[in-house]
This record gives sequence, C-alpha cells and structure tokens, in this order.
Amino acid sequence: MPSLRASSGKPAGPAQVSWRQARQARARLAAGGLEHREQRRLLAICHAREEAARRGTLRLQHIGIAVAGAIAAMAVIAAAFGLWPAIEAARGQGTSGSFIVGYESCSRGCTWVGSFRPGSGPVIPAVTYNGFLPVSTPAGTSIPASYLGGSRAFARHGSHVWIEDALLMVLVGAAAGAALWISPIRVFRPR
Repeated sequence: MPSLRASSGKPAGPAQVSWRQARQARARLAAGGLEHREQRRLLAICHAREEAARRGTLRLQHIGIAVAGAIAAMAVIAAAFGLWPAIEAARGQGTSGSFIVGYESCSRGCTWVGSFRPGSGPVIPAVTYNGFLPVSTPAGTSIPASYLGGSRAFARHGSHVWIEDALLMVLVGAAAGAALWISPIRVFRPR
C-alpha cells in the first residue's frame, strides 16, 4: 500500500498524486483527530489530485473544440464546393447527356461555361463543366457529361474533380483544427 507521505520535502504535484492516494487522504480527513500540519498535507494531496483531474478535463475539452472546428470547416468546404455531387458523378450517377461548350470564364481559375443537353428534356443553360478540356476547344463542341442538378456538369467517364475538392476539404479542416489548437481559446469552468 503506497504511503501518503511525500518522498521528499517538496509538496506533491498534480501528476504525482494517484486517485488511491487522494481517496486515502479523504478517508483520513473524514476520520478526524489529525494535527493541523497533517491535515494541511492531506488537503494538499486532495487538491493536487482535483487540479490534475480539472486540467485533464480542460485538455480534453480543448481537443474537442479543435476537432469540432476542423469537422465544421470540412463540412463547409464540402458543401461550398459540391463534393457529394462530384463523388456521385465519378461513380457514374446523374443524368447522362452532353455539355455544349460556350466560353471559358477566368477569375480565380478558369472554367468552361455552356449548356447541358440531356438525352431527353429541355436544355439547361449556364452550366459550368467540371472536367478538363483543351484550351483550343471551340464553342459549340459537344462533350459527353453527367448532370446532377445545380449548375455543374461533370465528365461522364473518369471525373476526378472530387479528388481536388476532397484534398482542399482536408487541408482547410486541418488548418482550422491547428488554428483552434494553438489559439488562446480556453475552456473555463467555475470552481
């Protein structure tokens, strides 16, 4: 059975006090009949264990905040970039038809804008093509594509757009989690 006495003259730190030692100290305090010095030492043991438990809880809450922030950032990126439709298109789902090349729009990056002609039904205007086309592709060129709703058409065979979206999602999530981890955000709990 471990002794309740500290092995050196230093007071016991939070990492040096086990749950068993704290329980024994509480039992001896409850029994009473202790001199003042022994009572203070036993109280210090109890407080050290409580402080270690509080620090552990705060550490877990801090990890929880960082993980929740990373997941939230990844969900926002997945929704903003339409990750799920890109994955469905890569699996061959969606309405099959043709993307009719209109023009190339360049702002932060270049995308092809045109219309989508399904096998049957009306033509859908102002659709962006999420695939790779040569720069010299002339307007009016018809390319096999899949349409899953919204404003994007995907390459019918071998669409890899989802890989870029997933990579961006993971990078932004990791950055958000790291920022929350090193930030001065602390979880406070009343004592």
